[in-house]
Amino acid sequence: MSKYLGFLVSMYHFALSSMRTFIIPTSILILLMSISSSQAALHNTSNQADWSSEVIEIEMVLPTLYVVRSHQEVQLFADKPAVMMDANSFIYVDEKDAYLIDTPWNVSDMPDLMSWLHVKGLTLKGALVTHYHSDSAAGLGYLDKNGFVTYASDMTNTLLEQDHKPRSNHIFLGDEFELLKGKIKAYFPGSGHSMDNLVVWLPDEKILIGGCFFKSTNTNSLGWTGDADLANWYYSASKVKARYPQVKLVFPGHGDGAQGSSIIDHTLALTKGLASLE
Repeated sequence: MSKYLGFLVSMYHFALSSMRTFIIPTSILILLMSISSSQAALHNTSNQADWSSEVIEIEMVLPTLYVVRSHQEVQLFADKPAVMMDANSFIYVDEKDAYLIDTPWNVSDMPDLMSWLHVKGLTLKGALVTHYHSDSAAGLGYLDKNGFVTYASDMTNTLLEQDHKPRSNHIFLGDEFELLKGKIKAYFPGSGHSMDNLVVWLPDEKILIGGCFFKSTNTNSLGWTGDADLANWYYSASKVKARYPQVKLVFPGHGDGAQGSSIIDHTLALTKGLASLE
C-alpha cells in the first residue's frame, strides 16, 4: 500500500513539474493533495516550536511530554561577558492533566506557560523542582499564589529558605518521590551540580530528565559550579548510569537532549578528573 501511494505521489508531482496532461480521477487527486500537504506540514514543523511567545518556546517531544525553553542572560565567569542561556522545563501530559517538572527561569515567564496550558485544555495538577536554583524553581511563588500544588525535597526547601526564595508548598523526605504514580519518578543520586539536585525518570517513555546535574554534549564546561560538590559529582552520576541502563533519551538542564546515555557518559567524562580519591 505504501509503495502504491508513493508511486501515485511521484506521478502527481511529475505531472505538475512537467506540465503534461494526465487524467486522474478526482478522488485520487484529492487524496494525493492531502498526502502532499500533510508531508509538507510535517516537514515544516519538525524543527520548530509547537508554540512560542516573546519569552518561552514549547516543543512536543512525545504526545505525553513537552519541553519548555526559557531564557536568561547569565555571567558564568567573572572574567568573561554575560551570555544568553536557555533552560529546560518539562510538561508531562496524562490525558487532560498536566505536571510541570522545573519552572521556567523567570517569574515573568509563568503567565505565558499558563496560557499555553489553557489553550491546550490542560489542568496543572502539580509541579516538581529538581533543585533550588532559579532556572528550576523561580516560579514556585507564582504557582503557590495561584493555588497550585508544588513539590520539592526537604533539602531543596531548606536551601530556598536560606536564599530567601519562595518554597514549595509540599515537601518529600528520602531519595525517591513519585509526582505521578508509576509515571513520574524523582530520584536523588547524591550531590553534584548542587547539594540537592534530583533527576526525574519517566518509565513509560524511558526518558531521563537530568536537570542541571547533567551537561549537554554540545559543551565541555560544567557551567557555574559555585554550589557544586565537585568531589562527589562523578560518583553521583555513576549511580544514575547504573540505575537506568534502559534509558532512551536524556535531557540536560540546558541545551538539547540526546539519545541513549551519551549525556550521562559525557557528564561522567567531565567530572571524573575532579572525583575525590578518599
